[in-house]
Amino acid sequence: MACCPKDALGKLGTGGYVNKGKVEKVDTLDLYVVGSGPKCIIWNYDIFGFDSGRTRQTADLFAEAGYLVIIPDFYRGTWKDPTAPDVVQFIKDQTNWAELKQDLEKIVLPFAKSKGATSLGALGTCWGSYMVVRECAYEQFKAGVSWHPSHPPLVGLMGENEKLLLANINCPQLFMPAGADAESCKKGGLGEQVLGSKLTITEFPDMQHGWTVRGDMSDPAIARDVTKAVTETLEFFAKHL
Repeated sequence: MACCPKDALGKLGTGGYVNKGKVEKVDTLDLYVVGSGPKCIIWNYDIFGFDSGRTRQTADLFAEAGYLVIIPDFYRGTWKDPTAPDVVQFIKDQTNWAELKQDLEKIVLPFAKSKGATSLGALGTCWGSYMVVRECAYEQFKAGVSWHPSHPPLVGLMGENEKLLLANINCPQLFMPAGADAESCKKGGLGEQVLGSKLTITEFPDMQHGWTVRGDMSDPAIARDVTKAVTETLEFFAKHL
């Protein structure tokens, strides 16, 4: 396993949705930008990349709620099916913290500041939860949310220490694991042991990994839990940003 459990949902097309934001380029990094204001959410996507499923559509929804939302294209235009034979190498290449750190510090954070951001939150789906954990060690970030998080297997794959990375987090966190996601993200797991009162956990045992941005919204249960995830996340950011 690289980042997604075996029952994870596959790539979802954008369904003809018309984005409300725009893509800007800084150096070699594309960034999707939507909304405005001093409260900014850095959105960290899943393994399917920059424009898959409801990623931008959901970012637009958060912008409508009053946030500046920025999606950096850390993968530089690529993506990978988690069932592909070369997925492990892809993940290792894309989860190189030394390179991601440069993107964050030299491009993403200055870019957010140039757009008027004064308070930052991080949101990540699947692979993106690795970035949430990393970003929330920075003092600029005031809250982090991870939907169906994949940082536990990613940290293991990269030979890093999950407990140490969690210990470096300096702001409140909200984990929203699906049924098959890592036990360390669930109640009683390593995340709760390390973060204590900093961590809120809402489990979605009936959901498959990826449901928030890739689940079939015609399924009443998925629509219910997508709505719940978005609503609780907005409440969390409203409290902490």
